[in-house]
Amino acid sequence: MSSEKQQVLIAEDNPGLARVLSFKFKSCGFEPITCANGGEAWKSFCDSQVVAVVSDHEMPIMSGIELIQRVREMDSKIPCFLVTGRQLELARDPRVLKLNISEVFGKPFSPGTVVSAVTDAINKTAPASPILPVGSITNAFSGSQPRGITGAGA
Repeated sequence: MSSEKQQVLIAEDNPGLARVLSFKFKSCGFEPITCANGGEAWKSFCDSQVVAVVSDHEMPIMSGIELIQRVREMDSKIPCFLVTGRQLELARDPRVLKLNISEVFGKPFSPGTVVSAVTDAINKTAPASPILPVGSITNAFSGSQPRGITGAGA
């Protein structure tokens, strides 16, 4: 099992809020990648293997919606979240549904609530464990011929 921490991309142009989110994610066992604008966030997304994206909506260079549109072109399943001071406006924005944005958080918000929502979304999208339950291994060998075994030793 790998001991590498899961990376979460945080795109937030408010330095104080970016630090708080980064600290909260780090204290919950994640490795936050913090970016101050959408362009920097897009580059970091392309250069990293993040498991979730948390983005401010209104940022320099590229908005949160534009960032998530680009993310979706590369990965349709990664959990994406928006934080915004314009929650009511975004609640009616059809792009939020079209882009399958997991949740929109209105400012002010609790960083713990964001981390909890991200953690839940990551757990829902995690691939099934390759480890088989003991009963299924026993059942595979209960017939006269072993099934599912290939290779030199089979």
